[in-house]
Amino acid sequence: MGLHGTLKRDAWFDQVVEQDDERSVEEDLLGLAIDRAGSYGWQSLTSRLHEGGKVIARHEPTSWAQEEVGGDWTQDGRVHQLAWLRAGVLTDPPRLGLPVRPIALVLAETLARVGTVTFTGLHALLPLRAAERNTAFHQTELAPWFGLADPDARYEVVVTVSCHPQEGGAGERDVMAICEAVREMAQGAVDVSVSVAGGDLPGLDLDLDRVPHTEGMREVMRLSCRTREWSPDIAVWLVEMVADGSRGAGRSVPAVVTVSLASAPT
Repeated sequence: MGLHGTLKRDAWFDQVVEQDDERSVEEDLLGLAIDRAGSYGWQSLTSRLHEGGKVIARHEPTSWAQEEVGGDWTQDGRVHQLAWLRAGVLTDPPRLGLPVRPIALVLAETLARVGTVTFTGLHALLPLRAAERNTAFHQTELAPWFGLADPDARYEVVVTVSCHPQEGGAGERDVMAICEAVREMAQGAVDVSVSVAGGDLPGLDLDLDRVPHTEGMREVMRLSCRTREWSPDIAVWLVEMVADGSRGAGRSVPAVVTVSLASAPT
C-alpha cells in the first residue's frame, strides 16, 4: 500500500540527514516506520534474542510480515507516491483484519517527521481471500467518529477498485451491493454514489502495470464520495468499508482499492 501527495522537506533536512550512495534517503528514513510500528506493539519482523552465543528467544511477526519500503520525495511540487510498504498478511489463526490502518499510520507519521505533507490519496493491494474475518461492525462503530466533523465542510473523493480481468470484473449488481454496503456502514458520515469507471485520478501517482502483483489489473468499479474531512484516517476507513462490502458481495479476489481527491490540490 502507499500514500500519495506532495512533500516539502523541512529546512533542517539536509543538515540532519546523511546521504548514502547505496540506499535512497526515502528507503533509509521510511525504514523508521518499522521501528515506529514496534513501539505500538505491532511486530512485523522476525527477531531473535541472543545470550551467550545462543538464541534464547524468537519473536515472529504478529501484525504483518514486513518485506520492503520506499517512496519518492522529489521536490517539484507534483503529486508523488511519498511512501509505500510491501508486506505479507498473516494467515495463522486467529486471523486479524488486514493491517491497512496501522501501516497508513506509521507511514504518515514518518513522513510528518521530515516535512509538510499535502495528502492526496492512498492505494492498497488487498488479498481479500486471506482476510476471512468480518470487520464490517468495526466500520459502523467508526461512523460517529467521522461524523464528529464540520457539517459544512465538503471534500470530493473518488474510490476505485481494480482487479485482474481473468478473475472477474464487477457486475452492476455487485457494484450496487458494495455501494449500498458502504452507505450503510458510513451511517450518513459519507455520501456515496456509483460513478462511471475510468478517467484520471489526479490525487495518485500510480501505474498498476509497474507494480509487482498488480500488472494487468484494470478498474472495475468507481464510487464518488463526499466527506466532511480529508485525511489518511478517513481514506483508510473508505478502503476498509469497500473491502468489507466486497467480501459481503461474495468477491474475494485480490484487488487494488484507491481513495483520492477528485481534483489536484492547488
